[in-house]
Amino acid sequence: MPVKHIFAFDSLQGQDGESVTAPAEVMLSGNPVTTDWPAFDSADGRVSIGIWESQEYHKIKQHPNEMEYCLILEGTVRISDKEGNSQEFSQGQAFIVQPGFDGVWESLGKVRKHYIICQCS
Repeated sequence: MPVKHIFAFDSLQGQDGESVTAPAEVMLSGNPVTTDWPAFDSADGRVSIGIWESQEYHKIKQHPNEMEYCLILEGTVRISDKEGNSQEFSQGQAFIVQPGFDGVWESLGKVRKHYIICQCS
């Protein structure tokens, strides 16, 4: 029997996710349709947690007022800032996109991640 107020990500397995299409103005290349499996959204809309998946995907990523924690479950991503610095993260690696980030997200093939997004202001 499940424990009250505990959510196991395993419970999302086998469920259909929600298709989300990135706005054309932020897409640089790849498939703009991603899939999201929301696990938690706070009542005030400031926190969202779930699983996200994309195919090859290259878009502008801006986080003026939010923080995003990512744990890569499958695949590899490349994150680049406006100055041209980049870093890759693969399965098992976690990172935080801090408030103020302005750059590019690239899914280098199929990517699946856990995410936590928090509004910071």
